[in-house]
Amino acid sequence: MCRKLQSILFRKITIIFFLNLTIFSFAQCKTTEKSTPQDELPTASIKSIVSDTTASKFNSDKSMELHVKKTSKQGDPAFHLEYTVYNTKTKAIVKQGSFRGTAIDWNDNTSLKLTPYVGMEQKPSSDNPEEVLGNNTHTQLIIIINLNN
Repeated sequence: MCRKLQSILFRKITIIFFLNLTIFSFAQCKTTEKSTPQDELPTASIKSIVSDTTASKFNSDKSMELHVKKTSKQGDPAFHLEYTVYNTKTKAIVKQGSFRGTAIDWNDNTSLKLTPYVGMEQKPSSDNPEEVLGNNTHTQLIIIINLNN
Protein backbone atom coordinates (compact mmCIF):
# COMPACT_ATOMS: atom_id res chain seq x y z
CA MET A 1 0.00 0.00 0.00
CA CYS A 2 2.80 2.38 0.89
CA ARG A 3 4.60 1.60 -2.38
CA LYS A 4 1.44 2.33 -4.39
CA LEU A 5 1.00 5.64 -2.59
CA GLN A 6 4.62 6.55 -3.31
CA SER A 7 4.14 5.70 -7.00
CA ILE A 8 1.04 7.90 -7.27
CA LEU A 9 2.79 10.73 -5.42
CA PHE A 10 5.83 10.43 -7.72
CA ARG A 11 3.61 10.61 -10.81
CA LYS A 12 1.81 13.72 -9.53
CA ILE A 13 5.11 15.43 -8.72
CA THR A 14 6.49 14.52 -12.17
CA ILE A 15 3.38 15.81 -13.96
CA ILE A 16 3.40 19.06 -11.97
CA PHE A 17 7.13 19.50 -12.66
CA PHE A 18 6.76 19.06 -16.43
CA LEU A 19 3.65 21.24 -16.52
CA ASN A 20 5.52 24.05 -14.73
CA LEU A 21 8.51 23.58 -17.03
CA THR A 22 6.28 23.86 -20.09
CA ILE A 23 4.54 26.99 -18.83
CA PHE A 24 7.90 28.54 -17.91
CA SER A 25 9.29 27.74 -21.37
CA PHE A 26 6.38 29.38 -23.17
CA ALA A 27 6.56 32.41 -20.87
CA GLN A 28 10.18 32.96 -21.91
CA CYS A 29 9.37 33.09 -25.64
CA LYS A 30 9.27 36.57 -27.08
CA THR A 31 8.30 37.56 -30.58
CA THR A 32 9.81 40.57 -32.25
CA GLU A 33 8.63 42.16 -35.43
CA LYS A 34 11.15 43.40 -37.90
CA SER A 35 9.97 46.77 -39.11
CA THR A 36 10.94 47.89 -42.57
CA PRO A 37 10.11 51.22 -44.14
CA GLN A 38 7.25 51.16 -46.62
CA ASP A 39 9.45 51.95 -49.64
CA GLU A 40 11.82 49.09 -48.86
CA LEU A 41 9.11 46.44 -49.12
CA PRO A 42 9.47 44.22 -52.17
CA THR A 43 6.73 44.78 -54.71
CA ALA A 44 6.25 41.04 -55.16
CA SER A 45 4.94 40.74 -51.59
CA ILE A 46 2.14 43.22 -52.24
CA LYS A 47 -0.52 41.32 -54.14
CA SER A 48 -4.01 42.39 -55.04
CA ILE A 49 -6.56 39.65 -55.35
CA VAL A 50 -8.09 39.80 -58.82
CA SER A 51 -10.29 37.17 -60.37
CA ASP A 52 -11.34 37.13 -64.01
CA THR A 53 -14.10 35.24 -65.79
CA THR A 54 -15.02 35.37 -69.45
CA ALA A 55 -18.38 34.48 -70.97
CA SER A 56 -19.94 34.70 -74.40
CA LYS A 57 -23.61 34.70 -75.38
CA PHE A 58 -25.47 34.87 -78.68
CA ASN A 59 -28.52 37.06 -79.18
CA SER A 60 -31.80 35.27 -79.92
CA ASP A 61 -31.36 35.14 -83.72
CA LYS A 62 -27.61 34.37 -83.38
CA SER A 63 -26.62 37.26 -85.63
CA MET A 64 -24.38 38.79 -82.92
CA GLU A 65 -22.24 37.42 -80.14
CA LEU A 66 -21.51 39.17 -76.84
CA HIS A 67 -18.17 38.54 -75.09
CA VAL A 68 -17.95 39.76 -71.47
CA LYS A 69 -14.81 39.72 -69.34
CA LYS A 70 -15.78 40.12 -65.68
CA THR A 71 -13.05 41.24 -63.26
CA SER A 72 -13.50 41.54 -59.51
CA LYS A 73 -10.96 43.33 -57.37
CA GLN A 74 -10.41 43.11 -53.64
CA GLY A 75 -12.15 45.93 -51.81
CA ASP A 76 -14.49 46.81 -54.69
CA PRO A 77 -17.98 45.28 -54.47
CA ALA A 78 -18.79 45.98 -58.13
CA PHE A 79 -17.44 44.07 -61.12
CA HIS A 80 -15.39 45.72 -63.85
CA LEU A 81 -16.88 44.44 -67.09
CA GLU A 82 -15.30 44.70 -70.54
CA TYR A 83 -17.68 43.82 -73.35
CA THR A 84 -17.35 43.30 -77.08
CA VAL A 85 -20.16 42.56 -79.53
CA TYR A 86 -19.25 40.78 -82.78
CA ASN A 87 -21.26 40.26 -85.95
CA THR A 88 -21.23 36.47 -86.35
CA LYS A 89 -21.18 36.51 -90.16
CA THR A 90 -18.50 39.15 -90.78
CA LYS A 91 -16.63 38.76 -87.44
CA ALA A 92 -16.54 42.56 -87.27
CA ILE A 93 -16.76 44.38 -83.95
CA VAL A 94 -20.13 46.07 -83.63
CA LYS A 95 -19.62 47.65 -80.19
CA GLN A 96 -17.10 47.45 -77.39
CA GLY A 97 -16.59 49.20 -74.09
CA SER A 98 -16.20 48.84 -70.35
CA PHE A 99 -18.65 49.18 -67.52
CA ARG A 100 -18.56 49.03 -63.71
CA GLY A 101 -21.62 47.20 -62.45
CA THR A 102 -23.05 43.76 -61.82
CA ALA A 103 -24.05 42.30 -65.21
CA ILE A 104 -24.27 42.74 -68.98
CA ASP A 105 -26.76 40.70 -71.00
CA TRP A 106 -28.85 40.87 -74.14
CA ASN A 107 -31.98 43.04 -73.87
CA ASP A 108 -33.22 42.06 -77.33
CA ASN A 109 -31.58 41.27 -80.69
CA THR A 110 -30.12 44.75 -81.13
CA SER A 111 -29.51 46.10 -77.62
CA LEU A 112 -27.63 45.30 -74.45
CA LYS A 113 -28.89 45.57 -70.88
CA LEU A 114 -26.26 46.84 -68.39
CA THR A 115 -27.06 46.49 -64.71
CA PRO A 116 -25.11 48.97 -62.55
CA TYR A 117 -23.96 48.30 -59.02
CA VAL A 118 -26.30 49.98 -56.54
CA GLY A 119 -24.42 50.85 -53.36
CA MET A 120 -25.45 52.38 -50.10
CA GLU A 121 -27.77 55.34 -50.06
CA GLN A 122 -25.97 58.61 -49.35
CA LYS A 123 -27.07 61.62 -47.38
CA PRO A 124 -28.25 64.47 -49.64
CA SER A 125 -25.82 67.36 -50.07
CA SER A 126 -28.52 69.88 -49.13
CA ASP A 127 -31.31 70.03 -46.55
CA ASN A 128 -33.58 71.79 -49.05
CA PRO A 129 -35.90 69.11 -50.54
CA GLU A 130 -36.46 71.12 -53.75
CA GLU A 131 -32.71 71.12 -54.50
CA VAL A 132 -32.42 67.41 -53.79
CA LEU A 133 -35.41 66.54 -55.98
CA GLY A 134 -34.32 69.02 -58.66
CA ASN A 135 -30.96 67.30 -59.08
CA ASN A 136 -31.13 64.08 -61.01
CA THR A 137 -29.39 62.05 -58.30
CA HIS A 138 -31.49 58.95 -58.79
CA THR A 139 -29.80 56.49 -61.10
CA GLN A 140 -31.54 54.13 -63.48
CA LEU A 141 -31.56 50.53 -62.42
CA ILE A 142 -30.89 49.32 -65.96
CA ILE A 143 -28.94 50.94 -68.81
CA ILE A 144 -29.87 50.02 -72.39
CA ILE A 145 -27.30 50.33 -75.19
CA ASN A 146 -28.64 50.15 -78.76
CA LEU A 147 -26.24 48.48 -81.19
CA ASN A 148 -27.78 49.66 -84.47
CA ASN A 149 -26.92 53.36 -84.14
